[in-house]
Amino acid sequence: MQLQRIVKSGFKTMWAHKLRGLFMFLSVMIGIAALTIIISLGKGTEEKIMGQVQKLFSSNTIMVVAGQGRMEGNHQRTSGAALTNLKLDDFEEIAERVDNVIEWDAIQVAPDRQVSCGGKNSIAIISGQTTSAESVWNIDVVKGRFFDDAENKNLARVALIAPNIVKELFGNSDPIGQQIRVDNIPFQVIGVVGPRGMDPHGIDKDSEIIVPLNTLLRRVVNLDYLMMGKLLTADKSEIPSTAEEVAQILREKHSIVSKEDDDFIIVTPTMVGAMIKDATKMFNLYLPLVAAISLIVGSIVVANLMLISVNERVKEIGLRKAVGAKSKDILAQFLIESSSITILSGALGIIGGLVLLSQIGPRFFDIPFSISWSVLLICFIISTLIGIASGFLPAKRAAKLEPVEALR
Repeated sequence: MQLQRIVKSGFKTMWAHKLRGLFMFLSVMIGIAALTIIISLGKGTEEKIMGQVQKLFSSNTIMVVAGQGRMEGNHQRTSGAALTNLKLDDFEEIAERVDNVIEWDAIQVAPDRQVSCGGKNSIAIISGQTTSAESVWNIDVVKGRFFDDAENKNLARVALIAPNIVKELFGNSDPIGQQIRVDNIPFQVIGVVGPRGMDPHGIDKDSEIIVPLNTLLRRVVNLDYLMMGKLLTADKSEIPSTAEEVAQILREKHSIVSKEDDDFIIVTPTMVGAMIKDATKMFNLYLPLVAAISLIVGSIVVANLMLISVNERVKEIGLRKAVGAKSKDILAQFLIESSSITILSGALGIIGGLVLLSQIGPRFFDIPFSISWSVLLICFIISTLIGIASGFLPAKRAAKLEPVEALR
């Protein structure tokens, strides 16, 4: 009952000074709401990135990318040089000589190409891939079919289109069997792929057109080199040794001596994990620190207002001590008052943050709504600690007041 009376007394005092109470509430509530939103956005961002990466880069995957670089510790040093040395026969030899590689796909890309159909135009990324692409990259063909080996070998002008291209060129019409023109080269639409979003390289896969690799190389871009390739392995525990084996084959084929940098980059799941960690560091570390600053400011506001409250209640404190209240009772009173106020405002901040997050996350940031009990617990504990920390000095000052001095 004594605890209940102290809490009621604290809220009664705050209600008597509504503006002061409002400042105390807002100073903590806004900080807790910001912290809830930031931590949850960070968690949602990490889940989104992980989902996208898992579609592209499973635990049994090795990526081979054109470019110059060499592994240095856990990092990869790269440059834009030597982007023309990765060829189709490189991957064919890797598949033949490396037992752990069970499937592969090679890619070349032609970005920002004009695509038209029936007077409608769009800008698309044209990706040339092999017939293994559907399984290697987990491509979901929602309508029609994927191209086959014969179409790739014979330079067939067939294409699969992504959702944005369907919407811009065909609207609600069925695109299967229709003809589109890529830089005035006719292609027949044989399939529609499902939405895939933005990949880690910043390529919008929903504005992509997939064509046979040989067709792209010889009919569209007139090149014989590749941008990258993806290898699937049978045993993921052997990826480090497989990656070194792949690197050795490419060094031999490209006549690279031991002191020269590689003209390719090999990316393993370990490296991808490190990149994801770096990418989410801002959300998981730096942004919460910014929110923590607002909470520190809020605790200072609460402490100052509690000191004002102590100064205004000097005679009340003296009277309580005169009738038998001990210093520890006065200390507990002000600590409980400040903690109760910050806990309530913290709870309202959590609720407000969740409501805002459910609205702004999916709508403005294209980030899934994500929250966990650990986040709520952290925010609740922080609001409690703010109440204790900001109320300690005022409470200690109140507890030290002598009855005679206080009642003067």
